[in-house]
Amino acid sequence: MSSGEGKRVSETVECYVHRLDAGDVPGVLRLFSEEGVVSSPMQGKIPAREFYPELAATLQRADITAQEVFVSTTDPHRAAVHFRYDWVAAAENPPDFDCIDVITVDAQGLISELRFVYDTHPLRVAWQDALDRLR
Repeated sequence: MSSGEGKRVSETVECYVHRLDAGDVPGVLRLFSEEGVVSSPMQGKIPAREFYPELAATLQRADITAQEVFVSTTDPHRAAVHFRYDWVAAAENPPDFDCIDVITVDAQGLISELRFVYDTHPLRVAWQDALDRLR
């Protein structure tokens, strides 16, 4: 892997975290390829263009603190970011949690897949309550 490839994926990940923290859904979606997908432990694999507007609708506020970005040493198009997700959802007492997003970018530097890795147990009830309020 060249240092340029690693820098490119790292910059994409850092931009993603910044835009997500700012609540910039259109900005987040511009980082994804047209076919970009999100793999969520609670929702499965869905198009990013569907996932992020729904996520934004369930939140009153979220503070995202990136801890560290890890760039793959074997795949120049993959990185992971560990962050703290402190959120206020449209549900009572939502939990804060640590999350790792594994991000794959295409040759143009756009996100083709983003896979969430986190403990879903404390989130399931709050997430379902928030979704139920939307429907």
